[in-house]
Amino acid sequence: MARFGWKSFVGGLLLGSVGLELMREKGADKVFVATTSGVLVAKDWVMKRVEQISLRATDVYADAKVKADAYLEKKKSACCEENCCVRGKED
Repeated sequence: MARFGWKSFVGGLLLGSVGLELMREKGADKVFVATTSGVLVAKDWVMKRVEQISLRATDVYADAKVKADAYLEKKKSACCEENCCVRGKED
């Protein structure tokens, strides 16, 4: 906060005052409603995409886990025959 001086404080105060005056205007409520509506539509769109990505990621993870387990089982069965472990030879 020390970096910002009194000029920043005065600028923020003026900007806030202008914002309050704009909010009191007669047509301002229509702008606020339109903006809020747009934000809600965008939020709905984003949440649908997040759900789709999450479902795909779950499917990919499950498939990868099955493949990794099969690979480890194959390595483990081959490894037991050679008297070593899955990650390298035991000492």
